[in-house]
Amino acid sequence: MNDSQPLPPMETMTDVREQVDRIDAEIIALMAQRFACMDAAARIKQDRNIVRDEDRKAAVLQHVKQRAEEAGVPVPTMAAIWEMLIESSISYELQKWDQLRK
Repeated sequence: MNDSQPLPPMETMTDVREQVDRIDAEIIALMAQRFACMDAAARIKQDRNIVRDEDRKAAVLQHVKQRAEEAGVPVPTMAAIWEMLIESSISYELQKWDQLRK
């Protein structure tokens, strides 16, 4: 499943850079939504010890690898990026959890 729009023709490096900048802006907007989910998780989870969920982490990584393979992008690279994203999200959620319960 690919929800993104096809790229327009790119004939120059200016075209390429414009598309990369547009895509980066979309990624940041999506990351803001993802971290809003972490805010909600920190609010919903009543036990700090369940913030880190290794089963969920493994499931997310498996899904990312599958989607990366389907999309034809480097699976090890996507797995590494998501590993960092998940760990950053857990750290963020723990901080939010603590802030909410001061």
